[in-house]
Amino acid sequence: MKKVFGSMAIALCLLTPVATIYAQEHPPVHQWNDGENESWHRYLKEKHIKDHEWAKASKREQANYWKWRDQHRDSH
Repeated sequence: MKKVFGSMAIALCLLTPVATIYAQEHPPVHQWNDGENESWHRYLKEKHIKDHEWAKASKREQANYWKWRDQHRDSH
């Protein structure tokens, strides 16, 4: 029984940093709405990127937007 608890304790200690890193890299799920669309166009303007719709943005561009958005929560 002690081995089981010991193994669980070690596993918990090893997984905690991984979970923390994951949470930092993957913020809560974002929800797209009209307000988000306004923020998207503000982002493009601020970054001097030619205006285009979210659906036409690359995955990389979308990821960069969400990083920017997480840092600008008060502007929504």
